[in-house]
Amino acid sequence: MADDPRSNGSDNVTAVDRSTRSREAVKVLLEDSERAGGTKSLPPIYEGSFGRTLYDSPGSSDGTVTVVMPGEKILDVTSQALLRIESHPDGRRYVGTVSAGPFYDPDGISADSTAMVISAVNGAIGMPGHHGRMQVQLLGEEKGGRIGPANRRPIPNSPVFLVDDAEMASILGLEGDFAIGRVMGHETVEVPIPVHKKSVLYRHTGVLGTTGGGKSTTITNYAAGIAAEGAAVILLDTEGEYTTMHEVTTDADMLALARAQGLAIQGVRDTHVLTLVGREPSNPAHPSHAEFTLDFSVLSPWTAIEILGMNDAQQGRFLAAYDIGRRLLADLSIFPIKKDVQSEQKALDWDEMECGYPHLTLAMLIDVVSVCIATLKKGDTTFWASDLLRKDHRAQTKLKEIVEQTDLEKVPSSWMKVSSLLWRMHRLKIFDRSDAKQLDVSAMLKPGRINIIDLSDLDSPVLRNLAIAQVLRQLQTEQERAYEAASAKEQIPTPVNLIIEEAHEFLSTARIRQMPTLYEQVARIAKRGRKRWLGLTFVTQLPQNLPDEVLALINNWILHKIQDESVVGRLRRTIPAIDQSMWRSLASLQPGQSVVSLAHMRRPIMTQIHPSTAKLRLES
Repeated sequence: MADDPRSNGSDNVTAVDRSTRSREAVKVLLEDSERAGGTKSLPPIYEGSFGRTLYDSPGSSDGTVTVVMPGEKILDVTSQALLRIESHPDGRRYVGTVSAGPFYDPDGISADSTAMVISAVNGAIGMPGHHGRMQVQLLGEEKGGRIGPANRRPIPNSPVFLVDDAEMASILGLEGDFAIGRVMGHETVEVPIPVHKKSVLYRHTGVLGTTGGGKSTTITNYAAGIAAEGAAVILLDTEGEYTTMHEVTTDADMLALARAQGLAIQGVRDTHVLTLVGREPSNPAHPSHAEFTLDFSVLSPWTAIEILGMNDAQQGRFLAAYDIGRRLLADLSIFPIKKDVQSEQKALDWDEMECGYPHLTLAMLIDVVSVCIATLKKGDTTFWASDLLRKDHRAQTKLKEIVEQTDLEKVPSSWMKVSSLLWRMHRLKIFDRSDAKQLDVSAMLKPGRINIIDLSDLDSPVLRNLAIAQVLRQLQTEQERAYEAASAKEQIPTPVNLIIEEAHEFLSTARIRQMPTLYEQVARIAKRGRKRWLGLTFVTQLPQNLPDEVLALINNWILHKIQDESVVGRLRRTIPAIDQSMWRSLASLQPGQSVVSLAHMRRPIMTQIHPSTAKLRLES
């Protein structure tokens, strides 16, 4: 063994030889590197980047790319962060947003591999290194400061950069007059709503979500913000919830959140509560509270037919009585006034689908039907509902003459049913009351004013729909008048937003089938409102009850927590701009969190709605 060359000193010689050969190999490599141009450095375009794009996989989809980053960079990137991808080497620039992730991926091993799972379960201290991975939704290709369609994809291994918050707001089109909330994950980026941009609110808005999701807070901020920018707000309040919003909330959590965000602690200014005459107000202590009466002549006869649920026979009698009432008004020179050109032209232009006949009261129509019944039964009318016919014998005589000249349907029972329906409406004591004023819509549409129509004491759907139908009609008429007057002066009218709470009760699928004329009125307001600065906002906790016809009117969305998968699926078909990750998040949104998609924004935004310091009547 002593003579074996592999023993003793020969081992040292062998080690030295190996070291020498290694140094020579390294020297050769360095010489080859120098001949090839020396040490290579990254192109300047990579400086400041935090991640790189990956190759596409069979599961890749159009409009998205996968980005990876070192583990120490993961905490620098938040959900919804805006990114810029400098495609290298073709020089194209893309802008995208994080749609999923960032996720933690282990280096060199699958995250769900057996080794990883066993190590974690058994409390391993040492774990593999890791990196970050995320999906990026491309918003478009950036050229000359503008973002257009992305007709290509970024090249793999292209550098990715974070876009700062100030530039993020500009790129996403987050511009407007007041902030409804902040981008989740970006405390300095607000989500504003433009009041004076015709292409946004006046293409109508939907605020949807389950009970407790934060819709009331959203509507409080929304109404206050719109009014603060000089618009007028009409809020149809079915529960009387907003009749205390002029006061400061007593909710300690809401106040703490507001203080933490530096928001002013105050109620909502310039609110006015209007209650239908004879109904109990939700907040009788409101400093600006008034009653109003309905004007029967504002209601289209077809709307009245639908609300009263008349069958075909009753509808025929009702319309016949309506025509008799019109003839009586003309013969008495009440309307149109004889030889008054303007009055006569107004009578000629009357559209029975749009509104009721001027000066034709519910009480007068009841009297017309009573005379028809008395004529068929060959009796006499002993009671007169309207003051005009009760006091004016000439008017009584004229009415009887007109009825006798009319070819009436001969079945008294059908006429008596119409009389019963009209009396049922009359007993509500809400029409043509002399002890209450009609809605002063001109005053309601003053800049900065919030009008809360308190409908909380209207348990009957008939009564509630009568009130809503009249408000809609008078609002449309007044805003059209204001628009024409402003246009003549080359100005714009005061913007108006009508908020319909519990819209599913007023415009449900069943309700539209029963009352197509009422829906058509809403649809006309929606279509004409786009030009006349009149926006509609539909609020509901039961979006599944809103028909497709109503959803089709909406272009702006504020979506709070929605757990019903069938509802989410239906909304997906209606709002294609929202990506899959946001749809998945709807079921787990916390109170005050929402997905906001407005017509002027480049993409929908996960938003934390600002807390409201205004008091809601139903708050605990």
